[in-house]
Amino acid sequence: MFQIKKIFLFCVLCTVFNMSLFSKQEVIIYGDNSYPPYSYMEKGEAKGIYVDILTKVFDKMTNYKITIKMIPWKRGIYYIKRGNAFALFPPYYSKERLSWMVFSEPIIKEEIAVFGKEKKLQGKTKWPEDFYGDTIGINSGFGLYTLGGKKFGDAVKNGKIKIDAMGGNRTNLKKLNKDRFDFYINDKLVDISLYPTIKRGIVIHTNDGHLGFTLQNKQYTFSKEFQDEFNTIINDMKSSGEIQKILEDYMK
Repeated sequence: MFQIKKIFLFCVLCTVFNMSLFSKQEVIIYGDNSYPPYSYMEKGEAKGIYVDILTKVFDKMTNYKITIKMIPWKRGIYYIKRGNAFALFPPYYSKERLSWMVFSEPIIKEEIAVFGKEKKLQGKTKWPEDFYGDTIGINSGFGLYTLGGKKFGDAVKNGKIKIDAMGGNRTNLKKLNKDRFDFYINDKLVDISLYPTIKRGIVIHTNDGHLGFTLQNKQYTFSKEFQDEFNTIINDMKSSGEIQKILEDYMK
């Protein structure tokens, strides 16, 4: 009889455990697959600063079963606009995006720099005026104003600067190395070690990276609760120095 009770109790505990697993809300979070060192794919695995930070955040969100999937940035933006995705990292804040995206609390601050051949960078100290007449490469799907600031966005629209918007970090560094355009702008931590002729120039802008949530969220009934919990944990991790520690590990 005692053995039967033990078996019965074990079955009950297993049932409760399985119910707790199945009761978790399943969530897919998309990330930029070509933005090293912040978010990228390597041998089929999601990697990068944001991936490391968000993995720690999601581990603390025990009511959710969260999966990170990496996709091209332009596709991620398309998904968010249409409501085909719940959330995407790491968009920069812009007023233009407020009609279809809700921004989380800032996760980290990124500094945007100009990259180019050393000779071309000489004397280029004023942004964007010193780059009038040049062609500048940017990653596909990146916003002009959010990446380079208002003056840069206006200069492109007025024809003072040309842009080449295609591909991600790796593609554009190869193009810059082959002189397919004059300069490339992206985060200053972009790895240029494979291209000794490419140098970092001036820092032109700063942006906060966020987790962006779709406004087409009728099917995501948990959206508000998820956002509130996510924001609370991000703020706690910033206050405790946990996020700074992750950043410092990448800067060693």
